[in-house]
Amino acid sequence: MQMPALRLASAVLLNALCAVALALPAASPVLAPGAHVSGGIGEEDQQRMQLSRTLYNLRLTFAETGTGAYLTGVDVLIEPLGPGRMLGPFKDSGPLLYVVLAPGAYRVRATYRGIVRTINVRIAKGTSAATLYWPILPD
Repeated sequence: MQMPALRLASAVLLNALCAVALALPAASPVLAPGAHVSGGIGEEDQQRMQLSRTLYNLRLTFAETGTGAYLTGVDVLIEPLGPGRMLGPFKDSGPLLYVVLAPGAYRVRATYRGIVRTINVRIAKGTSAATLYWPILPD
C-alpha cells in the first residue's frame, strides 16, 4: 500500500472509531449505599434533582396535606428492618431527598416541626418513591 493510501485508510478508521465512541451512552456513576442528595427549592434546583434521580433508588418528597406545597427542614432517619446500620440523620432535608440503599426493607422516620411520619419501604430492583405529608401548621 502506498503512503497516501495508508494515511487515508488510517484517517477513515480513526473517524469511524470516534463516531462509535460518541454513539455509546456514557456510563452512569454508581453511588455507594448511604449516598444522598437533598434539594428541589426553585426551578433550577428541581432540574438538578431531576437529572440526578436515576442515581438513587429511594426518592422521598415532603409536602403539606391539602395544598401539596413542598416542605423543607425535615430531619430523616432510615433504619434497616434487618441487619445493617442506621442512615442519617439527614438534617434539614427537602422538599426532595434521594438516597441510595442496599436491597432490603427499611423504616423511614421523618420529623417536621416536631411531627413524626414513619413509613416502611422495600428496596429491590428499580426504585421506591413516597411522598410524606404533614398538616398545615401556623408559623
